[in-house]
Order: sequence, then structure tokens, then C-alpha cells
Amino acid sequence: MSVFAVTYVYADADTQALYRPEHRKYLASKLEENSLIASGPFTSGETPGALLIFSAESENEIEEIIAKDPMNIGGAVLSYTIREWNPVLGSIGA
Repeated sequence: MSVFAVTYVYADADTQALYRPEHRKYLASKLEENSLIASGPFTSGETPGALLIFSAESENEIEEIIAKDPMNIGGAVLSYTIREWNPVLGSIGA
């Protein structure tokens, strides 16, 4: 399994609010499946967004997860990046 860091860039707060409950429910299901390691919104900066850390076999698997995220389906995710990440230290690291 590999670890992937995903960053979301969000639309305005009103659009986010429409999809947040289903988005969080969806992410909770990914946490239960052990594919989501951690997630949360950025607390500062000009552009609203979030960081999501996943464990997956491939980037394609992450693409599939993002494609089914209600926040993305609803248009509240304006863009996202996926990067494979090598956590060396900390509770996520090997």
C-alpha cells in the first residue's frame, strides 16, 4: 500500500455547506474501510481547501474515491491534486 496526499480547492462557503454533511459521511465510510488516514480543512490562507491522506494501491484508486465524493460531484471541489507521499517520521510513517 502507498500513502497519498490529496489537496482540495473549494468553491465558496455556501456551496461547501450544501454538500458538507454527505461529504463527511462519505469520508467516514472511507475511514471505516481503512483507506482514509486523516482529513480536514485548511484553517488559513486565501483559498479554501482541505488535505486528505489516503492509503491505497494506486493513484487510480484515489481518483475513484474522489470521483464519488459528494463534495466533488456537487461542484464544491474546484480542483484537486494527488501526490504519492513517503511519510518517514510520525504515526503514519513505517
